[in-house]
Amino acid sequence: MHTLDRLPMNNKVELLKQIPIFSSLSEDHSLELASIAVEKTYRKNQVIFDQGDPGSSLIILKSGLVKISLVDSNDHEFIIKTLGENDFFGEMSLLDGGRRSASATAVEDTRVLIVYRDDFVHLLKKNPGVALHLLTALTQRLRMTTDNITNLTFFDAYGKVARCLLDLAEKGGRKEAEGIVLDVKLSRQELANMAGLTRETFARILKEFQVRGCLVTRGKQIVILNKKILTNEVRLNMG
Repeated sequence: MHTLDRLPMNNKVELLKQIPIFSSLSEDHSLELASIAVEKTYRKNQVIFDQGDPGSSLIILKSGLVKISLVDSNDHEFIIKTLGENDFFGEMSLLDGGRRSASATAVEDTRVLIVYRDDFVHLLKKNPGVALHLLTALTQRLRMTTDNITNLTFFDAYGKVARCLLDLAEKGGRKEAEGIVLDVKLSRQELANMAGLTRETFARILKEFQVRGCLVTRGKQIVILNKKILTNEVRLNMG
């Protein structure tokens, strides 16, 4: 079960203003949206919603990490993306109210704001400009999904691992003197699922990248020492 958190109204407003689809809201409408946004906490490994569930809400991350994934007929998980602080998901349901096209699971304890479709539609009628931002966000997500499908379909194993690591670096990498530090919250199996590989293949290629001086691993932490090697692997796969 999820639990309810209490976030001050002004903090809610500030959080919502950082979300692209809500950035154009007036102060009054921001306050109105904040007043209808429901606060919840999901614990590590808790399912937020399953693929095929009815969709009726947009979810905004206050803190934590969420994985968006698909499961095939053989129960093999493919992680489409991971989302962190100030990210959002479930936006398609705001438009059509259809069933969830993927599952969402908390990778660690995660705090969210939830905006329900009926409340959002009511707000949209008073501020139609928000619709343009929503369509822009949907387009960006579609491009990201297309890139992931290209990765899964056409890249060889080295390109898939390189792309996975570069995506993680872009989203949450921390630049230090040694290189780009990734504090990876996903398990090795989840990283393999994200790359569309078996765990054994992912681990083997990760070790080969270490031998090539591209990176080092320290427990769950990965440090990219030579980003150029990974970038070249991706470019080779793209022809």
